[in-house]
Amino acid sequence: MKTSKLFSILGILALTFLLFSCKKDDKKTTTPTIYFMDSSDELMEKMVLDGTGTVTTVLHLAGKAGVGIAYDDVHEKIYFSDFNDADTPNGKIWRMNLDTTGLEAIVSGILDPYGIALDVTGGKVYWADDNTHISRANLDGTSPQPGFITIADGWMRAVAIDKAHSKIYFYEVNNENLYVANLDGTNPTVLIPGVYGYAILIDTKNDKIYFDDQNTPALRRANLDGTGIVNIDNTDTKIYGMAIDYDKDKLYWTARATGEIYEANLNGTSKETLKTGLTSPRGMFLLK
Repeated sequence: MKTSKLFSILGILALTFLLFSCKKDDKKTTTPTIYFMDSSDELMEKMVLDGTGTVTTVLHLAGKAGVGIAYDDVHEKIYFSDFNDADTPNGKIWRMNLDTTGLEAIVSGILDPYGIALDVTGGKVYWADDNTHISRANLDGTSPQPGFITIADGWMRAVAIDKAHSKIYFYEVNNENLYVANLDGTNPTVLIPGVYGYAILIDTKNDKIYFDDQNTPALRRANLDGTGIVNIDNTDTKIYGMAIDYDKDKLYWTARATGEIYEANLNGTSKETLKTGLTSPRGMFLLK
């Protein structure tokens, strides 16, 4: 009887170890994937970073053209902006499950929404619009705060969250300035003047900000206080999306002007073209 119980316990332990090992192996074999918007083709697409350069369609976006995209990895939700009717305040923020089910417009009535950003732990989605505003709402679209940051005559393009320092960064392109403010919207201040672009990425691990500047033109990097600006890449690409893989210390970005997606070291060296022949790749996120 005791021997039978011992074998039963050993069997349970062996099964537990096998299941745990399988889960670890599954995690190890997950291949990073870039999701991106292509507003000209009216598609959301993805490219698995397996070296093949194969791009597949995630979602057809006919009537939902936009550039901003972000991923909530806690609830496995994709968010994207929609400025299809750019001349009227009919823009929307959409949300869906990673498998594209449950598509819903969580915010509407926006004039020309561009970039979006998520503060998942804070339960907020942020977006930039063409009508002087940085706005936010709860992740499900409730309790919207339109224009919780307002810049007179501002045309907002990109927005990024630095939760570690409770800051929000955004691009205003009419007067051509990159701003920083407190996460509660107070004290909006010009961080880098005289720059004009569509994308901002905050590197919280290394306390850096990446941004594209169409006046240079270049992809640039600076300290979070705006000092120490260096050029990462000098190609005129009109960048809307960037992401970092910290496991590989690699930077990825989309290039609207060339229709390409690139990879490089965080300082811009060892640049590689991962995909060519795209129509108009815009915002992106990296799923691992």
